[in-house]
Amino acid sequence: SDRAVNWRYTLLYALLAGIFFYSKKYTLDQSSELVEWVINRLRHRLADKVRRTELSTLNKYGTATIYARISQDATIISNVTTTLINSVQSVVMVVFTLLYVAMISLWSFVLIGAGLGLGISYYLGFSGRFRELWQVVSVKETAFYEKLDHILKGFKEIRINRRKNEDVFRNYEEVNNATRDHRIRTSKQYNLLLIFTQVFFYLMLGVILFVLPKFHTEHADAVIKVVTALLFISGPLEGIIFSMQSFANANNSAANLLALEAQLEEELKQPSVESAEDAKDYEVLPFSHSLEFRQLSYEYPQVNGNSGGFRVGPLNLRVNKGELIFIIGGNGSGKSTFMHLLTGLYRPSSGSILLDGGQEAGGRTVAPHNYQQYRNLYSIIFSDYHLFDRLYGLEFAPDEETVNELMQSMGLSAEKVHFQGGAFSTTRLSSGQKKRLALVTSIVENKSIYVYDEVAADLDPEFRDEFYYRLLGRLKAMGKTVFVVSHDQQYWLVADRLLHFQDGQLRELGKEEVRMLVSVGRKEE
Repeated sequence: SDRAVNWRYTLLYALLAGIFFYSKKYTLDQSSELVEWVINRLRHRLADKVRRTELSTLNKYGTATIYARISQDATIISNVTTTLINSVQSVVMVVFTLLYVAMISLWSFVLIGAGLGLGISYYLGFSGRFRELWQVVSVKETAFYEKLDHILKGFKEIRINRRKNEDVFRNYEEVNNATRDHRIRTSKQYNLLLIFTQVFFYLMLGVILFVLPKFHTEHADAVIKVVTALLFISGPLEGIIFSMQSFANANNSAANLLALEAQLEEELKQPSVESAEDAKDYEVLPFSHSLEFRQLSYEYPQVNGNSGGFRVGPLNLRVNKGELIFIIGGNGSGKSTFMHLLTGLYRPSSGSILLDGGQEAGGRTVAPHNYQQYRNLYSIIFSDYHLFDRLYGLEFAPDEETVNELMQSMGLSAEKVHFQGGAFSTTRLSSGQKKRLALVTSIVENKSIYVYDEVAADLDPEFRDEFYYRLLGRLKAMGKTVFVVSHDQQYWLVADRLLHFQDGQLRELGKEEVRMLVSVGRKEE
């Protein structure tokens, strides 16, 4: 009978529904996995290039830019996967529906094709403008990260000063609002495109429904089928148009990531940078009796085409192994630049670094091919140090009991922090405790040369004596060469030598001059 169920079509429909379910799930799963693998590899490559680049390069691009690229841009690309698959599905549906329309009404197909062609041309005409808009959004998002960084890293400074707090937040708010406004303008441009496309679609539908039958009577019989088909694909067409914004955003993010990678790759190709990492990079240059700087200098790059920046040097200095060197000088005198040159974090503009007299004397001259081996001589704690949660980079696992005993000798009780399984139980400590834990990490590294930049600044008076009199003495007794940046005038006599920086120039103070400065300092106290 007419009411009997057509099981053949029912089963076919169920089969096709099942195929659709599993094929779409497979496609989404595979594409998501592929995109995540690609993003993971890209992040891996970027992080690898960042860790191998120079400190000057990191300062040049800024951490906010790198954070924005690796986190925000990578996430945008990752999130576009589902949109891409749905858009491909919509395109397939639109294509087959148009083929169906062509079979039942060629004139309708021609009219629809012309309309779609005009719509695509309209979008392509604005695509360059959209790309520029998203590039500006990226720049503003990076600026937003920088301002947010001021709030997070400068929390103590802004919390203690209400006016500074308000000024910093006002500056953050301006950038945040500017980012919002530009995103709104960009979205409105896309909204205009979407509305235009929708209006054009319905106009085209009206022409097919009311105008075309007047000129082609044979079309009247197929008009219902054509209109039904067009209404069927209106949703997929709208989805494709909506997805264009996501694709443009993802395309811009991909361009940002690739541009950053290309810039880092170009930096790594510089003659002063090691061509590649190999087994030799884990070795340490021999250092048996002396470290020497000859005519060593560093000049900061020009800014905005102005004359050269601040210059340190030329420096001529010879340090014997096992010496305890104190470095003093005012802010901006060149101390930090010297420390970066000393440790190999900055490549000198001119001059040379010699170990044990250099190659001519049977030692080593530091050059691009062995710079990493030179850096391996050092254990550093700079004023902006980072405290890691575990002991990284040790060739052999340290004995837990030895590390815990060392921490206790530094005044870090087991209740505060302990070492187990290669990691510290916590790094959420006070500033002074963090400094002491950093000192523990430094000593365990057992390097030939130690560099301590204002390490004593956050230490309590009692442990400050321990640092200057016992710890530095212990390192000296072990034959270590130690450089200490210090403003603690009362301890300057502990040093074997005192180097004074002023306006980028180095002068060594004699013992009598040091005694006089210490005496004056005590009287002032």
